[in-house]
Amino acid sequence: MNARATAGLAAALGVEANANAIANFIHNAIKVRTTLECQPPRFDAGLVGECSASAGARAAGNAGNGGVSGQASAGIQANCQAKASLSLTPGHCTLKTTVSQNPILSDANRWATIEANMAIILQLSAVNEHLDGRGGNINARGMKLYVESLTDLATDPTLALQLNTIQSELQKGADACAKANDKQRAMNSDLNTMSTAIDAQFPDLRTSVHVR
Repeated sequence: MNARATAGLAAALGVEANANAIANFIHNAIKVRTTLECQPPRFDAGLVGECSASAGARAAGNAGNGGVSGQASAGIQANCQAKASLSLTPGHCTLKTTVSQNPILSDANRWATIEANMAIILQLSAVNEHLDGRGGNINARGMKLYVESLTDLATDPTLALQLNTIQSELQKGADACAKANDKQRAMNSDLNTMSTAIDAQFPDLRTSVHVR
């Protein structure tokens, strides 16, 4: 099931049929980018001078040959300073988030295949975690039988031929268990690599997985 699910998932994603290639694709399938965009404060520095010059010219024209009075000039400056303060735009910053996803995820047929195989990967990962250590227990029981056979041989030499046969079979069983455990560890490592990536990008898929 692991081999079929891995091959099926890799084919649907269009990558090599290995755990790292699949995990890398899944990690990059959905990208979320957050940036901080800031606008500096804006202030029209020329507003006061332009306002003062314009208002001063108008006041002088209305005042006749005597020019603008000090009181009028002060009023003009105050008015222009008030306008200048209104022209100040404070700076501000906003967070901008953009989300992009691989077009494959928008293909309904391909996504159905991808989702089904990812669910199998998660299911196998959960089952193997539940069964973890069973091979070690088998080896331990085999070693116990081996020790007991030596004890029986010491107490009854007539069992030598039978015990030799039994010990040989036990050794074969131990070797087979060791190879199976090595294969299981490699598979568990691949499953962990893929399931970690799946959980990170598609956490809701985990809720559909149950170990009975």
